[in-house]
Amino acid sequence: MSWDSEFAEPIHLPNNVAATTLRHAIAYIGELPDAEQNSREWQNARKHILQAADQVGSIWFARIAIIQAIKRRMPRFRRRRWSPEELRLLDKLVVDGASPRTAAEALNRSKETVRTKARRAGCPFPHRHEVKRQRLLKEEESRAQMP
Repeated sequence: MSWDSEFAEPIHLPNNVAATTLRHAIAYIGELPDAEQNSREWQNARKHILQAADQVGSIWFARIAIIQAIKRRMPRFRRRRWSPEELRLLDKLVVDGASPRTAAEALNRSKETVRTKARRAGCPFPHRHEVKRQRLLKEEESRAQMP
């Protein structure tokens, strides 16, 4: 193999360039900031690219190492701060008896995030067993009032 050996499929790099050869990939690594280049993932990618170019390693391993290094840069989740309006709405929803699912949909957040935030803010959602017990009590009261 040589530096012009092509990958089976192009690798789409974060700079909107598709690396099709080992030369493109090593050039991209060279453009990265020093701190990024020295990360374990990019050092591993560079090692596999050099081995593939020297015909010691596989171009597939080089491709996998590059993709792993690229994925390292991608955030896995985005943490959003809670605005005062969202906190007020969450409090109102809990007081009004909304379910965590309903609150999550209203706030455009996950159910677990909403449940955790309510608990930390001091206004936790009631446990589902408690909600069910309250509902059954209301149903019994409504049946008892019927003639």
